[in-house]
Amino acid sequence: MDHKNLIGHDGAVHEGLLNSHTGFMIDVACDAGRYSVVHHYEKLDPARVTDAALSCPGCVAANSPATAQLHRGRMAHRYAEDVLALADTRACPLAQDDEGLRLALVSLAAENPPPRSLYALIREHVTDMLTDRALAVPEEVPQVLVPYKRYTGGTVQAPVGPGDRLMHYSAAGGYFQYVWVDGLEESPDGIVVTVHEKDRRPVTYSARELSRRYSKLDRTAPPSEGTAER
Repeated sequence: MDHKNLIGHDGAVHEGLLNSHTGFMIDVACDAGRYSVVHHYEKLDPARVTDAALSCPGCVAANSPATAQLHRGRMAHRYAEDVLALADTRACPLAQDDEGLRLALVSLAAENPPPRSLYALIREHVTDMLTDRALAVPEEVPQVLVPYKRYTGGTVQAPVGPGDRLMHYSAAGGYFQYVWVDGLEESPDGIVVTVHEKDRRPVTYSARELSRRYSKLDRTAPPSEGTAER
């Protein structure tokens, strides 16, 4: 999540929270909400970005060490880390609707569960993290790229690594089950990728054939990532 100072409709300077991949304005650090800076159905006007110091009392308080707990962006980020770590522990994708977030927070038994008004911002942090994870280049693995439709918008080419889940022709579910990537190897004919579908034998594809047949669904959590504790 990117942070920029933005001029609100009332002339006050707020701390804006923007999607780090698309630049879309998500919220502000105080309780005023994104519509204190933009109008409904409108994008952020670049002219509202400023180098001036914060003047909104709520945003100033959110950036004070004594009241940093009021910062909506930091609160949402902490909760997003926790719910994503919970999903990793369960080895199950996170349901990102309000009810899915609520159930995840209930499972975490947080002492101070967030209000529903914060769910949208938590979800934005989760999607940012999932996109970062999916686009990370795996170490010591030959580079093979497949299409990936980002949670944050747009389709890009993403690297493939062991443990990734891929979709047949951008579809997962029903007849088309996703597959797991078992490994990538150099061969005399180029890079080959081995994948397997649930309850089926592994299949090997050339890098070119893989990118034609499959797109990326997500990347599994690295082994070093564990459940965060509140």
